[in-house]
Amino acid sequence: MIQITLGNVRIVSEESIVETAVRHKRKNVNGGLKVHSSVFASDPSMAFAFHILGTSSSGNCSILQADDTRIMIDAGFPGPRLESSLTKIGIEVPAIDAIFITHEHTDHCIGLTALLRQNPLLKVFANRETARRIQSTQKIRPNWQIFETGTTFEFRNLKITSIPIPHDAADPVGFAFDCPHADSGSHKRVTWLTDLGHATDVVRHHCALADILVLEANYDDEMLDLSKRPISLKQRIRGNHGHLSNHDARDLLLGLKEWQTSHLYLGHLSKECNRTILVDEVMQAVRHHKEDLQVSVIDPLEENPVSYW
Repeated sequence: MIQITLGNVRIVSEESIVETAVRHKRKNVNGGLKVHSSVFASDPSMAFAFHILGTSSSGNCSILQADDTRIMIDAGFPGPRLESSLTKIGIEVPAIDAIFITHEHTDHCIGLTALLRQNPLLKVFANRETARRIQSTQKIRPNWQIFETGTTFEFRNLKITSIPIPHDAADPVGFAFDCPHADSGSHKRVTWLTDLGHATDVVRHHCALADILVLEANYDDEMLDLSKRPISLKQRIRGNHGHLSNHDARDLLLGLKEWQTSHLYLGHLSKECNRTILVDEVMQAVRHHKEDLQVSVIDPLEENPVSYW
């Protein structure tokens, strides 16, 4: 894993043993400086890999690989962007075994149609209400795998827990994926929690249990106030079924009493009402609270994957 820190901002990327990273300097218009971009190939022999292809208010998608199982979490980018991101990690659409959808908003499922064109038999996991809303926009019927919100179920070698979350969608969820660890006989838990109007007890519980946690830090309060967004939209974003601010995410994390997370990724940043450097500054308190925690902020303007293995 490569971690490059410039000022207070940590940028994370990976180098594959197959392909050397390609780097170049450029300005980061979202705040701070970006020191490199990376293009790399995924090693199919790796037992575990987690790739965040993107997470922001404009689109969300990640890939989780555990042994010979590859799944996608959300498909919130148009087909060409998804295909480009998958190419960068050396994965083709037919190699994906299933997609897990958190809710029906377009920044989480707009790419589903394009993926199904390439792989019509692709399994699509969603709860009943989410599947119903998405199906109404589809000309073809996906291979739905319906689960009940709040339940734990299995897919191949993964154990998945669907986590109810407060958001203004039909029946939104987060996910916790327990991935087997062949060497130790234990597991690694990857938890994806974005689009949270507030932190419920259930959300706090699952944050504390995650080894790798992706958590929303959607907006900066002052930037939202100064934005040209209508008052009604600002109220929706700040509402109990909207999104977490930078300070909301910080307070959630500082309130955890027992917390086993080793890697924290802050995502779902608003391009208009947030900056990576602002999130990073707010998260200094979290770093001091849990000194063994690696904290990374996902730039909503960056199109290269952020990876962990």
